[in-house]
Amino acid sequence: MGRLKLAARAALVWLITGCLGIVVAEPGGTVPGNTGEEVRDSDSMPGAYDYDSDETLDIDTDSTVDTIEETSGWKLKGDFRPIADHQETDNRDGGSITDNALGARFRAGADLGVTPNLHLGARLAGTCFVFTDGTGCNPDFIVQLDAPTASGLDNGQITFDEFYMLLHKQEHSDVAIGRLQTRFVLRAGVFARSLDRNDSSNVNVTWTDGLHAVYRARNGWKSNLVLQRNAADGSGSVRRNPLDFASSRARNTWFIAFENEQPWGNIVQRGFDISYLPDSLLKNGVANGRREDYWGFVGRVVARWPRKYTGMHLRLGAEAGYAPETPTASAVNLTGDPQGFAWDVSASLMDIRPGHHFGVQYARTGAGWLLSPQYRPNEEMLEFRYQWRPPRQPVIDMRIRWRKDIRLLSDAVRKRRVADVYLRATWHFTHYRRMEKRAEP
Repeated sequence: MGRLKLAARAALVWLITGCLGIVVAEPGGTVPGNTGEEVRDSDSMPGAYDYDSDETLDIDTDSTVDTIEETSGWKLKGDFRPIADHQETDNRDGGSITDNALGARFRAGADLGVTPNLHLGARLAGTCFVFTDGTGCNPDFIVQLDAPTASGLDNGQITFDEFYMLLHKQEHSDVAIGRLQTRFVLRAGVFARSLDRNDSSNVNVTWTDGLHAVYRARNGWKSNLVLQRNAADGSGSVRRNPLDFASSRARNTWFIAFENEQPWGNIVQRGFDISYLPDSLLKNGVANGRREDYWGFVGRVVARWPRKYTGMHLRLGAEAGYAPETPTASAVNLTGDPQGFAWDVSASLMDIRPGHHFGVQYARTGAGWLLSPQYRPNEEMLEFRYQWRPPRQPVIDMRIRWRKDIRLLSDAVRKRRVADVYLRATWHFTHYRRMEKRAEP
């Protein structure tokens, strides 16, 4: 009965949103202030929609190196994302809880092009939420390498999520050093999620401290290298237990990605990622126990039908990840071997009417897959989403989602089940001053 009520509420909100364009918002799952394994899921944050482009346009799907143009002068940038979320949870201990949250994430920063080839930039980001029990946020500025919670900043905290120097070394390559945003996502229409790397997804604030180098070949392939520096207490990105960075060998982690977004027939995205986290896996789940290197391999592909760039079309996306080394069953409270395999599939019907899109996604994540900021280990998920991208801002998203444990934990009475519905709006701004593009050779 509770699920039927939730679906009825979602359908009513869906109808009102589609007809009247009400501006509201969302967090996913357990919102700020969560601890342990409860990590807010995320999604994309679209900007103005380009009806002549095949690309999923999201300022939240571009890494820092992708947002800086070869120009000189100032660029001011920022965004504001209010959210409203209703969630019903059947906990593993046999109890149930209903929760509501209202809040927002805000980000504001600047990029200075000292020359077209040298850029310096910084951005402040923070969150503020009010919960059902009346608790709110108290502003607190922090600067540290590791994220304070499992999903990034805690409620009310503010920090620099970008603080970088970027070099355009030549026409096709860039190198960024400092605090960065790194994202490698499945560009599947209304969904832009990742099995391995997606900083600051949804209303979270996370980051990558280190280096990101990219080379763009003329055939459309982009080669990426990310060297990330972690603190002994943790990472700036979402990394699931029992990953741990107390070992000196675990402080530097490596990520290599190859991606092509140029159309190849009906295929509009191809990608392959490798994550290497040396000495980071607590095999038995205890700090003084056995440590192993953790590897993650991810492949993703997106196709569209028909191939034309205007009018209604379908985008189909699939992503799969595999970790050959996983924690023991006791480390993750299971009775069988944890699976290191994870996958998700999605279908988005785009431009049902201009700017109106609808999508469905299903995902399963094994208990041994520990890298995704969106998908929790040992969980399956089904989500329906409506998105409205008007010619002018804001962009509006609405979803209804169900999640449940795949396998019963050894210390649980029942599997955890979570149902939630949300509305979200996103505004963003960009302002240029004295921007002069480098002359083409």
